[in-house]
Amino acid sequence: MTDKNRTVISSVGGLALFTLGGYRIFTNNLEAMSLLVAYIFFICGFIGFVFNVVKLSKLPRT
Repeated sequence: MTDKNRTVISSVGGLALFTLGGYRIFTNNLEAMSLLVAYIFFICGFIGFVFNVVKLSKLPRT
């Protein structure tokens, strides 16, 4: 698995965490998840997504 593939998969994972946390925060539908966990997912997912996109932009294109 190349570094580019790993970075893309990590970026998708960060985006999924960000989306799940935002969905719980902005709509109150997922009552099984606590609000603290939702904020942790939201913040960590956003940070992971942004840093992986920056890393992906710095990789050489082949």
